Amino acid sequence: MSGDRESQAPDGGRLPAAVVAVGGGLVGATLLVLLNFPAGGIVGAVAGSAVASGFRGRPPPPYGVRVVGMVLLGCAAGVRLDMQTLETLLHLIVPLLVSVGLLLALDVALATVLVRRYSVDPVTALLACAPGGVSEMAILADEANARTGIVIAIHVVRVATVVLVALPLLLVLLGPS
Repeated sequence: MSGDRESQAPDGGRLPAAVVAVGGGLVGATLLVLLNFPAGGIVGAVAGSAVASGFRGRPPPPYGVRVVGMVLLGCAAGVRLDMQTLETLLHLIVPLLVSVGLLLALDVALATVLVRRYSVDPVTALLACAPGGVSEMAILADEANARTGIVIAIHVVRVATVVLVALPLLLVLLGPS
């Protein structure tokens, strides 16, 4: 195996890059969760994995690992749905569709700026600006052969900004419920 895909193990052997990345992600996520950092699980996992991997480009995880990750994300989302949620969604369908349309229009506008001003390819730009979770956008970027690192970096900055700036500001303006 090549040096790019492995890291030195304590015993002088080599660890597969996936083990190093997952270990770093677990350490980062655990640390930020224990520190009660907002969105610490996802932000810590991304940061820890990147640090442990030395910020070098790595091949994506095997297809089977990505499928398991997508299934787990789907299950985690699905268990939160109940009839009351679906009834609320139906009640809010018009404002929901309007807001989705506005978000998509903003997504296209921001992606256009990235393409024209910063020479980012259109698929990467669209996925980087799209509303969505870090994990979901990373999976979509990988499947669309976009520059996954750019998509992840922009979404991590967005999530961190929401939880560290926008949420506290909203709580100051509206007061805790």
